Amino acid sequence: MEEKALITGLQQGEPSAVDALVLAYGNRLLRAAFSLCGNPTDAQDIVQDTLVQAIQSIQRFRGDAALYTWLHGILLNMARRHRRRQGKLIPVENLPEEPNETQERPGPAGALVADEDAAALFAALQTISEEHREILVLRYFENQTIAQISDALGIPGGTVKSRLHYAVDALRKKMDKKL
Repeated sequence: MEEKALITGLQQGEPSAVDALVLAYGNRLLRAAFSLCGNPTDAQDIVQDTLVQAIQSIQRFRGDAALYTWLHGILLNMARRHRRRQGKLIPVENLPEEPNETQERPGPAGALVADEDAAALFAALQTISEEHREILVLRYFENQTIAQISDALGIPGGTVKSRLHYAVDALRKKMDKKL
């Protein structure tokens, strides 16, 4: 379903539009939520809360940004609320991976190294500050531009660049300690 038709359907309360929203953005939001919180169950709760909030407030969607950017902004707020309720960061121990069907799968030894590297990266990601983690997830996991990140977080582009620089540096230091 095209984005404009999807938005119109949601605004008119069409059940098929809700299904289309979940199909179009559910997995992507789930990956982002998991990257932010590090727990698959919590990530599912955050995405569910995000979708409910989006459906309830779709009438306020102005179309200034893409629908996914708007959804991701809601997701960030839900993840922050979840962290405040929890009061702590959750370390990542097991990372489920969805292989891309077009990618060649590595052998058992290569897969083990890749899994260990991914686990180390996600564990390090959970130890850096919330604002740095958000910037890294948006930039490198969501492939958003500086302008899109600026819009999503409501901060100037220069601040995004600065936080991104410090976030990469902090993550690099954490990874150096683990290697």
